[in-house]
Amino acid sequence: MLYNNKNLETAEDLLGLVDVASLNATLHRDMKSAVKRVCDVAGCTPRSLRLEVRSLRETLRKVRPAAHGITPKTWANLLSRFRAALRLADVIDPVWQGFAMNHPAWAPLVQAIAGDKRLSCGLAAFSNWCAAQALAPEEVDDKVVQQFLRWLENRTLCPKPRDVVRRVPHLWNEVSEKIKIWPKNRLTTLSFKAPFKRHQWGELSDSFREDANAYLAMRADLDLFDERPNAPKAGLAASTLRQQSEHLRLSASILIESGVAVIDITSLADLVRPESLKIILRHYHERANRKPNAFVICLAKTLIQVAQYHVGATQDEVDQLKRFASKLPAVPFDLTAKNKAVAAQFESDQLRAKLLFLPEQLMAEVAQSLAGGRLRFVDAQVAVAIDIDLVIPLRPQNLSSLAWQRHFSEPDGPNGRLLLHIPAQETKSKLQDLVAEIPEDVAKRLRWYRRHILPRLNADVNGPLFVTKKGNAKTQETLSHQITQVIRRRLGVHLTPHQPRHLGAIWYLEEHPEDFETPKAFLGHAWSKTTRVYAGSPSRRASRAYSQFVFQKREALKLMRKRRRRPERKNETE
Repeated sequence: MLYNNKNLETAEDLLGLVDVASLNATLHRDMKSAVKRVCDVAGCTPRSLRLEVRSLRETLRKVRPAAHGITPKTWANLLSRFRAALRLADVIDPVWQGFAMNHPAWAPLVQAIAGDKRLSCGLAAFSNWCAAQALAPEEVDDKVVQQFLRWLENRTLCPKPRDVVRRVPHLWNEVSEKIKIWPKNRLTTLSFKAPFKRHQWGELSDSFREDANAYLAMRADLDLFDERPNAPKAGLAASTLRQQSEHLRLSASILIESGVAVIDITSLADLVRPESLKIILRHYHERANRKPNAFVICLAKTLIQVAQYHVGATQDEVDQLKRFASKLPAVPFDLTAKNKAVAAQFESDQLRAKLLFLPEQLMAEVAQSLAGGRLRFVDAQVAVAIDIDLVIPLRPQNLSSLAWQRHFSEPDGPNGRLLLHIPAQETKSKLQDLVAEIPEDVAKRLRWYRRHILPRLNADVNGPLFVTKKGNAKTQETLSHQITQVIRRRLGVHLTPHQPRHLGAIWYLEEHPEDFETPKAFLGHAWSKTTRVYAGSPSRRASRAYSQFVFQKREALKLMRKRRRRPERKNETE
């Protein structure tokens, strides 16, 4: 039975509705418990949780059940009962599961793609909704897809409605070409990307693009015999070149938005004039609310390098640009707020233990599933990645590109020591090779993964460690996303593959506050000051070291007092 939800505004009203609903005792109890528990986990009271679909979706999206000791299965049950209460109040609709299989027009189509999990799962929600709306397959068009999107957004708690709808045109058009009985009406692909806020390269003048390309090419391929007095002494990495390219495009866009005509920006020299630099830096400084901002400082450095190495500015002109840039507030020499929050979470010994034992637990579950015929290769890869990252905190680009034959060696045979070797040219600093010995238990899991998982993916056991289902090398973005998602699901925290580098430095220095050289070495930093940023504020470590010093001194003095003998009194009769 559906109830009128006009007077229902909060979860407290929803609890009142459940109280008077015609439900059996068990369902009544479970539904109320679910509503209260969801509010508790979401960090709000029933009175403050509003029954508005978009607001509810955003609230549930932020919930991390593992942080509250709730397993995925228990959370799924709680959400199921919570959704049932919302359907009772007519806040959301049923998902119409199975409607397409019972519809005379849709059933043959659903059966035709039942053997392909990607197609059947990708079109299930859409086909069920169409069947429930009594829409025939021949009536499906772009307008119907937009109606489906509005329904998902306004009448369901689907966590990512746009992702569900984005797949529909692609899969529909693919199936219409493969299956004869499928309607041939093609759908327009959808994109929810926001329009570009800044001018793109194609919108800038040809001469400006040519000059920018010439500068970037010069910085990429350093001429060792360039005799110009202002010639750069070192080339730039590919990632830095991409960053500087963006800086140049954005700088030109800001000038255009300030009123400069596109045709008047003909070269990079137009960006580094004093007034132009002021306009660009002032814009991003204001955008950062006049607070320290690393992006605007990096952008200023790029433009100064353009003036110094490419435009041919005099030393006085370069010094003037540097004076302008120096007026920007400096970024604090410390961890970012996000990294500080992560470090604070791992103050908990319980959470720290969960992270340290997560690879072992994941790999045990993978082995158990494998015995049952299920290949959980993503969990296996995440286990290996976290395992390595905890004992040897690699940068994500180095972690994702690990290959057995290229980066690992077994000097004592397949059951002996396992060494990791990353050549200097693959490191960020490019100064020296990174060589480390893999701990025995980590090596054991890594070898098991190589022996039992990679062959089942048709992957080369001597090639990349992290591969897709088809055996191709996995991208850094994909692996990083999977690591983050698994940690979030199992631990209830957001931890990127880069942040164990911060945790490693912090944890080591907690026990060895005087030894900065060791974290500097295992993090592969060229400068000690970078390690100090990674390790965060030293005040806590200093206070701990000092307190230990005080108590050690106190104990030493206590022992001295015990050892000191009291002088004997002379006999008064003598």
